[in-house]
Amino acid sequence: MDNHSVAVMIHMMTLIASITSDGEIQQSNCRSPQYLEMGREGVVECSHGQTVYGYYWYDTTDSSRNQPIIRNEDGSKSGRGYAAGEYDIQNDGSLVIKSVSFDHDRVYKLLTAKRQFGETSEEDVTVIVTVRPDEDFPLIDQCSGDVSCFAQLSPQTAMRCIVSNSRPAINLTWSLLTSDGPQDVSFTSRVLPSEQLFTSEASIDEIPFHGNSLLLLECKQKRDELPSLLTETATVLIQNRDLALTIPPGAQTITRYLKEGSSPQLPCVYKENTIAMAWKRVDSGTLAAKTRQRVFKMSEDVRLSPEGFLILPDINLRDEGVYICSTNDGESEYNVVYHVHTYALPVQPHSLIDVCGTRKVCSSVHEAGDVLSCKVEGSRPFVNLTWSIRTSNGDLTMDSEGTVNNQSDGLFSSSETTTFPNLNTSFAVLSCTPYVVGDVFELQESLLLVELVGRRPSFKTPPITKWFERDTDGELSCSDGVYTFWKRRTASANDSVAFAVNGGIYPMNTTDQNERFHMRTHGTLVLNSVLVEDEGIYMCVFGDGFTESATMYDLKVFAVPSPPHLVVEGCEQQSYCVLERPSDGSVVCSVHGIRPEVKLTWTIRSGTENGATFVNHTVVRSINGETYDISLHSYLRAGRTAEKITIQCKAVGPHPELFDLSSTLDVYFTGGVMNGNSNMALFSLLLIPLAITVVSIVIFIKVKCKKRRETSGISGKDEVDWVGEGSSMLDRNDTSMDQQLEDFVLELRNKYSRWCANVHLVPGGGRQQQQSIDQIYVDNGLNVSGSHNQSSAGSLRSYEDLFRLEVKRVLVEADAGYGKSSMVLKAADDWCKLKDGSPLKEVHIFILLQMKSLKDITSFYGAIVKSLLPNDTKFTAPMIERLMKKRKVVVGLDGFDEYPERGKETDFKNILSGDMLQEVQVVLLTRTDCLPTTLDSRTRHFRLSEFSDGARQNYIHKSVEGHQVTAVSELLEKFSVSSIINNLLRVPLFFTMFVHLTNELRSAETIVSTTSLLELFMKIFEKRLKEKEGRDLSMEHIALLSKTALEGVEGEGIAWPKHSLLRRLGEGCFTDFVHIGILVEEEEDENESVIERNLGVTNSTRYVKFTHKIICEWYAARCLVKYLEKSKFVRGYERHLRKLNPFELQYLYKFACGMSPVAAKRIIQYLERGVNGHEFALLCQVEETGQIETITEDIKKICKESVSFFEPSSRLQRASKVQLLEIASQLEIPIKSVFFDRCYAFFEEFPDSLGMQSGGIRIPPLATLKELEIYSPGHKMTKEECNNILTFASKCDALVELRLSKTLQPMVMGGDGLRAIRAKTIGCTLMWLPENDKLTYLLEQDTGKWKFYRKELPIGRDFLETVKNRLEDLDYLDEKYYKGTLEGGRIEKNSDSGSEETDLLNPIKIEVERESTGV
Repeated sequence: MDNHSVAVMIHMMTLIASITSDGEIQQSNCRSPQYLEMGREGVVECSHGQTVYGYYWYDTTDSSRNQPIIRNEDGSKSGRGYAAGEYDIQNDGSLVIKSVSFDHDRVYKLLTAKRQFGETSEEDVTVIVTVRPDEDFPLIDQCSGDVSCFAQLSPQTAMRCIVSNSRPAINLTWSLLTSDGPQDVSFTSRVLPSEQLFTSEASIDEIPFHGNSLLLLECKQKRDELPSLLTETATVLIQNRDLALTIPPGAQTITRYLKEGSSPQLPCVYKENTIAMAWKRVDSGTLAAKTRQRVFKMSEDVRLSPEGFLILPDINLRDEGVYICSTNDGESEYNVVYHVHTYALPVQPHSLIDVCGTRKVCSSVHEAGDVLSCKVEGSRPFVNLTWSIRTSNGDLTMDSEGTVNNQSDGLFSSSETTTFPNLNTSFAVLSCTPYVVGDVFELQESLLLVELVGRRPSFKTPPITKWFERDTDGELSCSDGVYTFWKRRTASANDSVAFAVNGGIYPMNTTDQNERFHMRTHGTLVLNSVLVEDEGIYMCVFGDGFTESATMYDLKVFAVPSPPHLVVEGCEQQSYCVLERPSDGSVVCSVHGIRPEVKLTWTIRSGTENGATFVNHTVVRSINGETYDISLHSYLRAGRTAEKITIQCKAVGPHPELFDLSSTLDVYFTGGVMNGNSNMALFSLLLIPLAITVVSIVIFIKVKCKKRRETSGISGKDEVDWVGEGSSMLDRNDTSMDQQLEDFVLELRNKYSRWCANVHLVPGGGRQQQQSIDQIYVDNGLNVSGSHNQSSAGSLRSYEDLFRLEVKRVLVEADAGYGKSSMVLKAADDWCKLKDGSPLKEVHIFILLQMKSLKDITSFYGAIVKSLLPNDTKFTAPMIERLMKKRKVVVGLDGFDEYPERGKETDFKNILSGDMLQEVQVVLLTRTDCLPTTLDSRTRHFRLSEFSDGARQNYIHKSVEGHQVTAVSELLEKFSVSSIINNLLRVPLFFTMFVHLTNELRSAETIVSTTSLLELFMKIFEKRLKEKEGRDLSMEHIALLSKTALEGVEGEGIAWPKHSLLRRLGEGCFTDFVHIGILVEEEEDENESVIERNLGVTNSTRYVKFTHKIICEWYAARCLVKYLEKSKFVRGYERHLRKLNPFELQYLYKFACGMSPVAAKRIIQYLERGVNGHEFALLCQVEETGQIETITEDIKKICKESVSFFEPSSRLQRASKVQLLEIASQLEIPIKSVFFDRCYAFFEEFPDSLGMQSGGIRIPPLATLKELEIYSPGHKMTKEECNNILTFASKCDALVELRLSKTLQPMVMGGDGLRAIRAKTIGCTLMWLPENDKLTYLLEQDTGKWKFYRKELPIGRDFLETVKNRLEDLDYLDEKYYKGTLEGGRIEKNSDSGSEETDLLNPIKIEVERESTGV
């Protein structure tokens, strides 16, 4: 049988076998067509998953007349194609073509036999041979072979994209790329064959700009077309050439003044839906362009940031011009036009007055008619200068002439000359004020204090004599005015010392000597380390520009002798001694190193009745430079039968108030008086044992009485000395008051030094985690507390400034853990070390009382004895009271909120109300939620700031070293804490714990809530017991401490006497928690007397508390959760919740929600039923889930309405709202409006945040905030506050409107805040509504001036009367400034008004146009 017959037979068998038992043909297993690439090995895939006997491939559809090119029968391959090496077959039946050629472009047939004589099937597969084109992307004729490009073309320009030498032909399409996806555009296509290959084209006849200047076109293979021969699409960003050098109509226009030499960025809106953008300069064309995939630079002089901002490196005059940014989303276009000007700052940041050189302020002598000149050199643009005379009613402008010269380098020099006028005063202050049009940059004014030749101030009183001790600081008081000027005339100098102008104080640093002189507020001259050579006449002249007054002092210097007492030969004691003499003789009294010179006298106090007298007085006098040594030698005659004579040496002179020097002597004459008296000797022997017994009893009684006095609360003024009169006199005369002061200060410094030397970085961390307060303290400044002060001005940059205040009562408030104790401890450290530059260096006595340890003590002086001095001290409360009189004393009362007796009548209550220690500066430190109810009305209130980002970094670099700094930073970045957790880390104590527990925290997972962060802290603490003692902390102990904590926060108090807590917890539990740092035991007194302790008369009661109130709340929450989970009735668990004020215990509520879903559900329901509890309940919900997304919808509802903050609302409610707004901003949820209702405050350390007056709450910039209104009736905004508000607004990306309602504004707004507003991408309208919406002013951002906004309102006489009446009701409106006229519908400024710097309505001319109806 021939081969043909075999083929026919097989074919017939296939047809028969292909019919299955149910009469259906088997499904095909091959895809058709299949694409194989020319020149490569190709596989025609026909995979069969089941067992097959044979595969038969034919290169034709007619298998009946042809043999298979390759077959695989039962694993054996054969066939002509196989033998020739052209084909192969895979085990699954797929055909392998070893090298694909055009001949393989055909239809193949596969015959499949499942069994040798069983079921068969056949399938046809079309194979198409493909050839990839020359490039992997279409070539756009404008792109010069690049896959994407930028081109400037006219709308009528034709464009074409080509794919060459492909097989098969490729179907190309053009699309317009938009934010909503590709859009079809009109184009034509054609295909050009060339032998076996094809060239495809797609052409656009007209570019569809549709009024835009930009569009992004894409050319690609038609979607879903096979085969896919192109790997990339080609794009072209086209700019309309016809619009390239024009300014688009309706574009936002911004004028920018940029500093020469800087590299500024010009912002442009580049959002998620932006498809393309381009920057161009009107006079030179396109500079750069950008799509999502690529940046195109046409100029090497600029750079483009990833955000699309144009960067102008090292900008100079050549870069001035008009820059346009166009952003396009494919359908619409947004344009921003920048008018860029450069400015150059002069070398000096102020104007230069010729007689001052480069100094900003100076003084000189002139007469009427002298010509004065002022200049600014090297600026661009030029600077206008104005000469004026400063007065209390504002500056009086002087006639002057100015010139401006254009330098060759494009810079200007401006000068202004004036003639000094004839004035009625002896001094005058002239100012040369620079002003740049448009507020391009700010220069400071220069001031000249002129002393007029031939004019002398009048003195109403003769010179006042003032004595100062040598080498101490002295003060000469004066009044302040527009100017205050100090001159002196001494033996060695006749010069100016210092002067002040408008509160600014300027030393005259012409010599090193004058650097010791400086002025304080109110004109007071301070002399540092007064020297004898400073003696002379000092003159203070002060005036207001119209009148002046003068005060004169005759300064004299005295020197305290050394030693500071009289010296009597034979006496070791200072003020009293006993001398024994056999008979008459000489007595010598001396004083050394005294100034001025004094006289010494001897007087007989008793003994004159026996004829005692002094004869032959001789004075020895010597001069040692500036002081005198004086000795008085006198001969004392005892008289007739004298056994004892009392005599006194005393220093007298013309100034008895300077010295109180005297020494009293009892002189016993022993010439035979006691010889042979055996009875007296016997009596003496009997008296000695009796005296020893009496002294022992007296000492024991004294100790017991001391304890009874201090624990009974007897105040210092009621205390009595329980030692008898005779011995007390000897005690008092034992040492001088100065020696007593020295001993007292030494005992205080010993106590404070121990406190300051060992500060725990982490509670319970052991000595390896201790440092001195000086090593770790970070000074974060203080803000004025709005709780009691309407103005936020007066923030302090440093804790040291507290002690420079002239007030006697200062209150510092903050939440627990914010560093109140650390701050006052640092002050104590400065006092102990006599730190240079510290105001405490001048303080004689610094008292620091930790009030938590003063249980049952109500006496101030008793508290000092009990808590600060060693138990064997010689000082009693009356002695301390005497020492503190007439000395400079500072008292720190730390932890008033923890004082156990604060509800009672105590000395401390009298101190705070100003009824005690009136001349002593008292600094009270307490928690914000526990302020005293009775305070002196003059008390200044401050609030400790939270840890700012700068303070955090400062602490990290100060307290850790080397690689640990990097480790801490990496950990913070790893956790990437949200605003929820960040609130806890703003507390300095917890941030320091975070820093010093870095190694333990490294392995932690991401922290999602405050509960998870505290849980992490607590686990680290609790595992310390395992590390130190090899055992776990008992769960029973944890439960016991948790119950104690809950009872404490429910009202029992969170500080316990040690003995009481020991009984409650048991020694084992107590010791464990103290050991690991959860509980803190008060420091033992190392100076406690061993004798007193052994006698059982020790009076110390130590207290124990949690390391921090928040940690106490953690353990209390653990116990509360158990109550909430077990209680079956609402009334049962709410009994506990009603005892827990969420305003004071917010973390307890948060922790309980984070610990248990059951507790969270009940707590949230309880909070929702309370007043204004919704916001806090949402934050508790986040604690439960650890996911902010659970409250997203609630936040959206809140943000759809205006979010208000007002002063009477609770601190918790405001803080909760702020956190929700921060979350909204992070989640890009639009915030409709924020309204500040009489609660705005400026926090200096957070210049881009808005603060609130009480509680230290602030709002950081909110990217999604749209409107902001600050309503603050009568609040006079300072320039710093205005700059703060504008800076905040500039960082709120979506803000479009800022309203200032009923505030009092500066006449011109300026500073960095306004410049940032100008640079804001989205325009923001700034409005001022001084009274109501009928009087509205808009801020001209280019000039910084307020302009009246003319609304379309029906204006008539009734309305004008209303406006006039409303204006006259305002506090700031005074007749001398304004007059109201109704004629012409105008209310205008009085031409005779005073200073142009007067705030509020002065710069505004209120014009109201009447309607054309003729009202």
